[in-house]
Amino acid sequence: MILRRWLLAVLLCAGSLCSATQDVRAEGGKPAQPVVSEVVFAVGEWAPMIGENIENFGIHSKRVMDVFKAMGYRVRLEFLPWQRAYEQTRQGIYVGTFSWLSTVDRAAVFYVPDHPIARAYQKVFYKKSRFPGGLDISSLRDIATLGLRPVGVGSYWYEQAYKRLGLDADIVTNPESAWRFLNAGRADVFVEEEEVGRSDMVHFLGDEAATLYGASEPIKTDDMFILFSRQHPDGKRLWEEFDRYMASDAGQELCHKWHACLASVHAPSTGDR
Repeated sequence: MILRRWLLAVLLCAGSLCSATQDVRAEGGKPAQPVVSEVVFAVGEWAPMIGENIENFGIHSKRVMDVFKAMGYRVRLEFLPWQRAYEQTRQGIYVGTFSWLSTVDRAAVFYVPDHPIARAYQKVFYKKSRFPGGLDISSLRDIATLGLRPVGVGSYWYEQAYKRLGLDADIVTNPESAWRFLNAGRADVFVEEEEVGRSDMVHFLGDEAATLYGASEPIKTDDMFILFSRQHPDGKRLWEEFDRYMASDAGQELCHKWHACLASVHAPSTGDR
């Protein structure tokens, strides 16, 4: 009797009652490919953009969840170290990961949408007491020209650029170490995405840090994207669906709200996130 019930359950699941997919109809009423109702993205901590213990899982997470909800999906986030999130998405364990810059190397191993989910503004942060007159910096080259010593986080976009410029940068393992390094006066400047930097300085150094630190104008502006896996069975389809939705009137309304609408064609960045 138990075996008979088990076999019945298996047959019912095979008939889609327990399936995570749903049968949908394409235009013209023809059967389309089954669509997964839940989309799982691999992400890491990058407050206030992405975070496991912040409201709506962060600004970027809310955007992705809103888009996919409008597309008919529910989103689940798996929080991992960033490098693991990237690699396991590349391998096809996860269908996608966000938020990343588009690079030539990434475009070769991921499906990169035409439509970004955000625009990142990289700024140079410094201690006001160290530079009371401020710093006039518009590029990484200016850091070298002014003879400043930067601190940075390993694997971030500027690490190789510092080497090319011959800058003796102190490279640490995480943003908290970088902020504490800067706060101790062991470095002159730290480059970080504007909103992330302002959030991190308060989180790591206390509320008073907001008044103690200044920032340059943006030295680099890049679009940020969802990367869809080329190895996951749903990667190509979700990539195409995402771009179709973002090109629609509803999608354009969202991107205008985010101040991250597509220009004509996005150019791959030479950096990292």
